[in-house]
Amino acid sequence: MEAGLHLRHLEVFHAVMLTGTITAAARLLNISQPAATRLLLRAEDQLGYKLFDRVRGRLAPTREGRILHAESDAVLGGLENLRKLARNLGAGAGGRLRVAAAPALCLALVPDAILRFRARHPAVGFTVETRQYADLVRAVLTQEVDVGLAFDAQPHPGLDATPIATGRFYGVFPSGSTPPTPIALAGFAAYPFVGLRSDDPLGAAFTAALSLADVALDPIVEVGTNQIALSLVARGLGAAIVDQYTAAARDPARSVLRPLDPPIGFRVHALRAKSAPASVPSRRFVAALVQAERAIAAGLP
Repeated sequence: MEAGLHLRHLEVFHAVMLTGTITAAARLLNISQPAATRLLLRAEDQLGYKLFDRVRGRLAPTREGRILHAESDAVLGGLENLRKLARNLGAGAGGRLRVAAAPALCLALVPDAILRFRARHPAVGFTVETRQYADLVRAVLTQEVDVGLAFDAQPHPGLDATPIATGRFYGVFPSGSTPPTPIALAGFAAYPFVGLRSDDPLGAAFTAALSLADVALDPIVEVGTNQIALSLVARGLGAAIVDQYTAAARDPARSVLRPLDPPIGFRVHALRAKSAPASVPSRRFVAALVQAERAIAAGLP
């Protein structure tokens, strides 16, 4: 990329890639159409090749334009993360804890912890959202959230990952089933199986356990979250293996719960950005999470 190609050139180029016209790109960037045209022409002049061809009234990227877009998309995405970080650093928590967690942790663990926390600190509010692992890590690093909660967090130079619990997987079966207690992994072969995708941290842990036990289970349905698996089991589709927090939130009238033999475990981590010291409310909330987790675990077989 030539030294003369500035950030504003990239923003116009990216906007045209998104919208297909100079007029729409200018509107997106809140600049005039002539200004957008000049910036795009200047970018092409600096590069020495065309970025777009006009096709039926729209701008279609050239081969060079498509290649450049793949790189510029990453650059502009990183810049947006930097802008969010700068805004969040200035905003602070302001009496409100921002929490992001894996979906399964928001069924029972996070709500129970909030109840415990607010019983002692009623003036502190919460914003809670669910995020998949990669997005959750990004939100913690850019300080969009104060506390992130994840299963089996991977080491990251920008993250402080505090283990708060060691949990277990459980088998869930449709109501009326009579599986043995406990049940071995091989026992699931007798049931249609609902599996969790292996790109999920829980799914990866479970897949590794299957491989270690030399057991192959071919899912009839593969899902992105354990809540979906639990819902399918409750409707009689088959059996599934879910984390203990999803198991704790199930409807006992619609499913049967069994521990596994041997047990398969995982860890729950509280995440924060190393660049942001933990606030007093966030530390107290993590303590409430530990207490809530112990209460949930005590109620499971």
